[in-house]
Amino acid sequence: MSRWGLAGCVVAAYAVGFLMFLGLRHWQAGLPWTQAVRDAAVFAFIATLGGWVFRRAFRVGERRDDDHGG
Repeated sequence: MSRWGLAGCVVAAYAVGFLMFLGLRHWQAGLPWTQAVRDAAVFAFIATLGGWVFRRAFRVGERRDDDHGG
């Protein structure tokens, strides 16, 4: 995947996570919109960053398996 394709996937994942967390924080937790937006932005960022870290870790693991003939 090209860098632009990866960037598009990251932005899409963040947007979906942001909207999902926004709905959860506002409607289920009953927070005001300003606090729900702030919480959703933080939660979506952490989830997106975590996904990126897992992707990198799996990619490194696959490279090691390929290098060792596994």
